[in-house]
Amino acid sequence: MRGSRATMTANEVGRIVARAGWIEDRGERGLRWRARYRGPDGLVRSGSFATKVRAQRWLTDQQSRIDQAAWVNPDLGRIGWADYSEQLLAGRIHVAARTVETERLCHARAAELIGDVQLIGLTPDLLRKVTTQLASRYAPETVARTMRWVRLTLNQAVRDRRLTTSPADGVRLPRSHSTEMRLLHPTEVADLANSLPDRYSSLAITAAYTGMRWGELAGLQQTDLDLPRRRLTVRRTLVEATGHPPQLGPPKSKASERSIALPHFVAETLTRHLEAYPPVDNMVRTTEQGALLRRGSFGRIWRKAVAESVGPPCRIHDLRHTHAAWLIADGEHPKAIQTRLGHGSIAVTMDRYGHLMHGLDDQIAIHLDASARSAAPPARPERSRDPPGIGL
Repeated sequence: MRGSRATMTANEVGRIVARAGWIEDRGERGLRWRARYRGPDGLVRSGSFATKVRAQRWLTDQQSRIDQAAWVNPDLGRIGWADYSEQLLAGRIHVAARTVETERLCHARAAELIGDVQLIGLTPDLLRKVTTQLASRYAPETVARTMRWVRLTLNQAVRDRRLTTSPADGVRLPRSHSTEMRLLHPTEVADLANSLPDRYSSLAITAAYTGMRWGELAGLQQTDLDLPRRRLTVRRTLVEATGHPPQLGPPKSKASERSIALPHFVAETLTRHLEAYPPVDNMVRTTEQGALLRRGSFGRIWRKAVAESVGPPCRIHDLRHTHAAWLIADGEHPKAIQTRLGHGSIAVTMDRYGHLMHGLDDQIAIHLDASARSAAPPARPERSRDPPGIGL
């Protein structure tokens, strides 16, 4: 039957060879039983156990993984977590510099506790202990952010086939308490804008009536504006990272690249700004010296204006929250709000601002009542309930 024998691939041959596992009785105390198998790479690997039952269970599991193409070379998981995390950080060239800076801080905090523990040596119990230790030193948001980085590295290790599963699965993170939003009334926004130096007053107006992020505002260029048509296009953001000069980079995400319709008075405000302060190197907003507008230096100007107008606390980012709150109060569709804010998904919008939308359900009921009344047929005249007369 030579002619009918199917040609096997090298991987299939490897699986058949790998099934030739065996168990040895070493006749010693302690880990008496040794299970061995030949992996798809041709190397023999072993594990020692106190009982034959455990040895057989481990050997069966390894053979099952080979049969299901789920086997992972354990040698690849013998790299220390800190070294592997460093490798991933070095390859994050597609991520914004500010994000990588945050990830490096997360790496430093976690590496102090995890250190050189190998990937295959990490367990859910160990990671829970790391989380507890972090919680004794840092705020919940910092702990959550740090452990999210650890989780990201372990998920990547699974994709790299260094681990079969992530030991971070099921490890609960502390709930982070989001900074409370400061929502302003339009008159407060006007007061705040008037308290800023004239050079920067249009920034507050633009932020409150477009919902743009700080980096998008600071990175805005004249070619991004089509004021006769009242359109503003977000094409870039100003990226600031410790130890590096500020530079223009792509927006936070693909969804952040968007076109925003401007109210008439915002377009007029920007027109007056450009006339009074002509762009330097195409930048709409610069310092008096013509340099890029940095968060730190502008922050001092901002805090002074806040103290003189609406009072602290009030962050620049609160104008973005204010814009979202105004849209929600006006009954705008959540999808339209998502697009205008540049969120990657509707889930992000709902998670951030869903608590402001409770009143919308009442508005929906009112609108449905109105629709029902307008569609209802005219009422029929009631018939007399008196019994018909009886003729005498």
